[in-house]
Amino acid sequence: MVKNNPNLFHSFQSVIRSYETTKLYRDLKLRCAIIQDKQLQLLPNEKVFTKYQGVWNLSAEQGNLGTFIITDVRVVWYAQLSDNFNVSLPWVQVKCVRVRDSKYGTALVLETSDFSGGYVLGFRVEQLDEAYTEICSLFKTFIA
Repeated sequence: MVKNNPNLFHSFQSVIRSYETTKLYRDLKLRCAIIQDKQLQLLPNEKVFTKYQGVWNLSAEQGNLGTFIITDVRVVWYAQLSDNFNVSLPWVQVKCVRVRDSKYGTALVLETSDFSGGYVLGFRVEQLDEAYTEICSLFKTFIA
């Protein structure tokens, strides 16, 4: 089959390469190399909408202070003390956005799809109403 049409093989390789190089657009990533010198490494054509400083990630039994960034592709949080402690959550993996009480106060909660592990990510944001409204608006735009 390839003898008769060598372009088919090259096309298949191109599709695989495209798939492999676009994982950050569609896959939840934890503790990955997305931050360099305290700056988010943007994906091609990605635009940052809002950056919140002093946001607590409420994972497990402790809170970690960091930076929360909302872009047109994903939501990113990374720790103030360690760039490698981070999460990159593409809109395509967001299942639910809500606000609920936690032992740290009112928290913004992002639930991921079952495909990405069904994580429940909580964040304590000072400008909670603003962040929640923006995320809900983007989420609705993305799934529409």
